Amino acid sequence: MSVILGIEKLKSQLDEQQLDSLEQAAEIHKKQSNITFCILLMEADSIQIETSQAENRSGKYATEASLLKRTKEVFDKWLPKFDIQVIPAPYLPSATSVVNPKWLEQKMDEKGVRIKQIAFDTGVDRESIAEWVSGKRSMSQIVKAMFYFYLSK
Repeated sequence: MSVILGIEKLKSQLDEQQLDSLEQAAEIHKKQSNITFCILLMEADSIQIETSQAENRSGKYATEASLLKRTKEVFDKWLPKFDIQVIPAPYLPSATSVVNPKWLEQKMDEKGVRIKQIAFDTGVDRESIAEWVSGKRSMSQIVKAMFYFYLSK
């Protein structure tokens, strides 16, 4: 499977070796930063590419300007005569990504809510809630979402 979605649109412009080299360059961005490229449109003298970044381990994310620059670095070498139009799609973290034990403690204090009340309102046992609030137990995305929406109302 190709790292660059829609790479088949370049077959009239590049030979197999050039396509492989382009794929290798894109693979580096995929592995290091979880950045992917999708060729949306190929015309006589222009190419439209969507460049997006998904969540990654480092937690470092590219800006729109950085995605634009990286796309041009990858494709300019192989398509120098083309007008490369980039549609950047930077990573946007979920609103629930702020939820951690410190955030829970702060929100519970602000709202005057206790573990017992959260357990009663959600139907989740008090022990589990206490472990999440203290940080003794890690929270799944679903648990983070429950706390976020419960304490953000």
